[in-house]
Amino acid sequence: MASGERDSIVRPPARIPQRSTVERLWRRAEEIRSLCGLPPLPHDLPGSPDGADPADLETLVQALLRDLEMNFRRELATRVQLEGLAELMTFTAQTTEPGKGYQLLVNYLARALDEPQLWLGVVDGLPPSFTLYRAGDPAMRDVAPERVNLQWIHPDWLHWIATGSGEQALWTGPTGSRKGGPWHAVPIRGEIPYDRFTGELPACPGARTHGDLCALAQMPLEPMAGGHRVCGRCQFRRIAGLVGIEGSLTPDRRASLEAVSPSVGPILVSVALKEALDLEARFRDGVIDALPLGIVAIDERGRVLTWNRSAEEIVGLSREQVRDVPLSRLLPDRTWYETLIHSLDTGADTGRTEHDVVRADGSSIPVEVRTSPLRDGEGRIRGAVGTLVDLSSLRSMEERIRQLDRLAALGRFASSVAHELRNPLTGIATGVQFLSRGFPDGDERHESVAFILREVVRLNTIIQDLFTAAKPRELALAPVPVAEVLARVTRTIGPTADASGVTITLEGADTWPVALIDADQAQQVFLNLVENAVQACGEGGTVTIRCVRRPEPPEIVVTVEDTGPGIAPEHLPRIFEPFYTTRTKGTGLGLFVAHGIVQRHGGALDVESEWGRGARFRVALPGAPD
Repeated sequence: MASGERDSIVRPPARIPQRSTVERLWRRAEEIRSLCGLPPLPHDLPGSPDGADPADLETLVQALLRDLEMNFRRELATRVQLEGLAELMTFTAQTTEPGKGYQLLVNYLARALDEPQLWLGVVDGLPPSFTLYRAGDPAMRDVAPERVNLQWIHPDWLHWIATGSGEQALWTGPTGSRKGGPWHAVPIRGEIPYDRFTGELPACPGARTHGDLCALAQMPLEPMAGGHRVCGRCQFRRIAGLVGIEGSLTPDRRASLEAVSPSVGPILVSVALKEALDLEARFRDGVIDALPLGIVAIDERGRVLTWNRSAEEIVGLSREQVRDVPLSRLLPDRTWYETLIHSLDTGADTGRTEHDVVRADGSSIPVEVRTSPLRDGEGRIRGAVGTLVDLSSLRSMEERIRQLDRLAALGRFASSVAHELRNPLTGIATGVQFLSRGFPDGDERHESVAFILREVVRLNTIIQDLFTAAKPRELALAPVPVAEVLARVTRTIGPTADASGVTITLEGADTWPVALIDADQAQQVFLNLVENAVQACGEGGTVTIRCVRRPEPPEIVVTVEDTGPGIAPEHLPRIFEPFYTTRTKGTGLGLFVAHGIVQRHGGALDVESEWGRGARFRVALPGAPD
């Protein structure tokens, strides 16, 4: 075909879109922009229902392309923000301060989105609670977290937490306060972890009703495993928290929050899990630290992993001292530590072994040691753990029991001897008196008879003390002011003390409590202790008497302290034995009898003394009930 012929062919005109098609495209564009939170397109654009030329779509397409580009840039910015957020969470994992991770998260989101009024609400705990974190530094301004139990949270907030929807603007805070606001919320979806201590999941507050409908969603409740009931719309435990802005909120700012919240959900759940693990670790460390036995754990290289407070007291080394230095270098004696190393090397448990642990200050205490290896999930030995039980109190108790057994045996023996001596002694006194009748007046033999009779009286007094200790009379218990008993004692001892220049002080006697005691026998105890203290002071000195009350169980403790030379270490274990005395004129029965009286009261009598620094006797007796 010739070129002229081709040019003469008439082509059909280009297809021009109909107005109805353009209108549909317009409405669709408006719907998409509305879903994206964008403002409406200006109605003077060509192609709009009010436009001049329905065939001209160029301007509309350009506007939509600009929207596409803006969304792409916003998505890119969000991706960059979330990458930075991931780095922030890596830093958060290094802190163990409760709530610190949430505060860092809300501060980062506020900076990334340029929203200084941004807030973050977190659901956690059992029973569940809601904690509101505001952007800012709590140390610099009033943005401290606000925590409220879900039982007391405002219903509008509870509806958001349980269903993931609610009023667009909340005009009260979570506690019902009208300060601040309005509060705009966007749900953060994510599974709330179960409680680390109980293994339970919190129940939806809307299901806590005796009816068949959820109190929040007004939907039928269905029974679930574990005894919980939920409704069809229930999102509780799937709403990890809320994020929002306090104050006015434009659609584009809300769109930014909605774009970020899906990515924040997993991060929020991770922070919640870390918080729960940190709480569990603090709880475990608290339990270990409070145990009355020492816990020592080491790793494969012998570095200390666990060193509780009891271990500090037993070994005499603080946690700071053993933290970075191999323990073997710090121990004067390694016998108990070698038991720990044995479990580490062989993987075997060691039975009960006893060691004299030499402390850092050179002193030693008896300790029971048990050790075991620490294994990981694959059974490999990763360390060893040992328990240290201080046997000092046990050894002291055993020695006290042996002493009491010794005293009881001596008491029975002394009682038998006293019974056998009393009748012959009476006969001696009678015979000597009968013989003295035949002596003329002025005979010097009368003086010898008088001496014999005085010694017989002295022996009879000793025998009577033995009977008192071995076969005491029953106690007549009654509430008695301790100050009255000690006042009678000081009046009795007063002349002797004054003659020796010794001062007796009743410290704070006007506040002393009431004891449940036999007044006469208690007076005998204190008379003996104060008399001994006065004699110990020699010429000059001070005897100080104090009294305190312990509430549980009711008990009074009287302390008699002197400024004498004290009791030599070799005498201390035997001072309560009968006939044991260091004085030439003493019988050695006073402390023996006093000990028996205190013991019958259900109390305790003990002594502390350092040679050259006086002695301190403590008497513990039952206190009168309040």
